[in-house]
Amino acid sequence: MKTKSWIWSPLMAVLLLAGCAHIPESPDKPVSHSLAPATEGLLVTASDAVLKAASAEETAFMLIPENDEALRWRLALIDSATSSVDLQVFIWTNDESGRLLLSRIGAAAERGVKVRLLLDDMPKDWSDRGTAIVARSPNVSVRRFNPGRVRKGMLGRAFQMSTQFKKLNRRMHNKQLIVDGRWGIIGGRNIGNPYFGLSENYNNRDLDMILTGAVIAEMAEDFDEYWNSTVAYPGEAMYKELSEKEMAKLGARFKEEVARDRVLLSQTTIPVDPVDWSEEFESLSSRMVFGTARCLRDTPEIDGDEETRLVDKIDAVAPDVQMVSRVITPYMIPTKDQIESIRRSVKDEGRTVRLLVPSMAANNHTMAHSHYKKYRKKLLNAGAELYEFRGQPSAELRATSDTDPVVSKFISLHTKGFVLDEQWVLLGSLNVDPRSIKINTEHMMIIDSPDLAKQMRDDFDWMIAPENAWQVTLNEKGKLRWTSSEGVRKNQPARGFGQRCSDFFWRLLPVESQL
Repeated sequence: MKTKSWIWSPLMAVLLLAGCAHIPESPDKPVSHSLAPATEGLLVTASDAVLKAASAEETAFMLIPENDEALRWRLALIDSATSSVDLQVFIWTNDESGRLLLSRIGAAAERGVKVRLLLDDMPKDWSDRGTAIVARSPNVSVRRFNPGRVRKGMLGRAFQMSTQFKKLNRRMHNKQLIVDGRWGIIGGRNIGNPYFGLSENYNNRDLDMILTGAVIAEMAEDFDEYWNSTVAYPGEAMYKELSEKEMAKLGARFKEEVARDRVLLSQTTIPVDPVDWSEEFESLSSRMVFGTARCLRDTPEIDGDEETRLVDKIDAVAPDVQMVSRVITPYMIPTKDQIESIRRSVKDEGRTVRLLVPSMAANNHTMAHSHYKKYRKKLLNAGAELYEFRGQPSAELRATSDTDPVVSKFISLHTKGFVLDEQWVLLGSLNVDPRSIKINTEHMMIIDSPDLAKQMRDDFDWMIAPENAWQVTLNEKGKLRWTSSEGVRKNQPARGFGQRCSDFFWRLLPVESQL
């Protein structure tokens, strides 16, 4: 039941007056759009060289499974930018990689590049003060997606969440980078050490791709829609004005943190200062493959999106799979319709469906795994081939996730992708779980490219090899079994007894619809 406005207004007023920090309800913000593609600079020369063999409708793609390369290519684009950087992301962590990217974006802005940063509001590594400071920097604009007005105070925030749950529960999970209107990166990676192989706790096995060509214009339209939406809040309005002395003090502190980060970064292949990336871009002409692509996305608006969900758009344009569907997702909580679709594809139509998900040992969110595990038998009985990624994969695969000399405790699967037959690829931010399908905003790119599909098939087959994954099956008595190069086991792989205990208790919580 909706709270009546004559009740809500006084209550909120009391909470705000009681000391809860809050932000203005609807501050003015200018409408802005992506700049025209750059006409000069390294990125223009590199794009023209790569696309020389492509038609006007085609885009060039290169997959980036290696975490260190994912950070290097982001830095390469930002360091080489001459006109614009548009970055949209769910999580931006205040750690070595997060500060490094922010410092390089700052350097780009100082040389005149126009920067727009769109961040979701849920992860709190960016404080309101930090957001406002960056947003007030020359040539930089920052917006936060769907922030609640009450910013501090346990009572006020709890009341706000209880009365606006549907609105505030909707988060922006999209991730994309567009530079100079010429190049882009999309995929599953956020910004933070686990996504770039720099975390000693765990690093992700992830995937995104760098691209240039026709689809960049669609990515720019996608970004503009979110940037100018009613739920994109101007960062400069999130905190009071600071004096020049306070600004200088905070700027000096940030520089000190970036300087300390060199201790770790200088041991890697990640350049701690801007460099000339000409050689790397010259290599792309022989490394990229071609295809045609479309961007598909949820609407950013909170209300009225029921008929325009991303999964419905995918269903409308995806081809009919004739042979094999390969699905990689870090969080798998399927619907009844999805399980029935698998059953129909395999048992009625003779197709193959292969699923790769993390084992509990390779899952960074045990709660999500606890609610996935009850679907194992249903997926297997429907005819799916089920593989669970190992938390301790082969040294060769681990080397793509850990950035030398970092060695993490385990590798977590975070890739989100689909390969349909021998031709089609879907890559982006979508998980196969209720939160991605029904709650958050997501985006995916659907690509018609046999060459790219082959690369993803080869990577998929490597990840499901016995040294990297467990194949989950049912024995003659209907009992689950896990088989890998380590042999056959009767109980699910875990990182230890503590995780097994957590798994048991998380399973008891009625939170599946929110995962």
